[in-house]
Amino acid sequence: MEKFYEKTLLEELHDIQDTYGYIPEEQIIRIAKSRNMPKSQLYGVISFYSMFHVEPRGRYIIRVCDSLSCHLNNAENVVETIKEYLGIESGETTADKKFTLEIVECLGHCGEGPVMLVNNKVYTKLTPQQAISILKECI
Repeated sequence: MEKFYEKTLLEELHDIQDTYGYIPEEQIIRIAKSRNMPKSQLYGVISFYSMFHVEPRGRYIIRVCDSLSCHLNNAENVVETIKEYLGIESGETTADKKFTLEIVECLGHCGEGPVMLVNNKVYTKLTPQQAISILKECI
């Protein structure tokens, strides 16, 4: 006998995020109705988890660490160079939807800063010039 498996809310949100790259408003309305929950409660869940987004994001998510150890190793110079190169601020996405920039507190490579994560690839001991070369490879 087959068991009926209902996805948890988080599984459903992950699936939508994987499909669209973010969670569109029409999906939020659909989920809220199907689960008989207020949209505000669903937005509370989405905003609680940093991996969920309600706005379109870039194909390449660039995360630059600015924790104390990376900051002491001049992460600020890497960040400023990336911002200038892409023409965006932290939390923004380029107009062509290619890059989203996030400044984060820690990427777990504290002895190797500055550290940048592009999607799931880690780059350590970066100079501003190396960071730009990496981004140029994404184009």
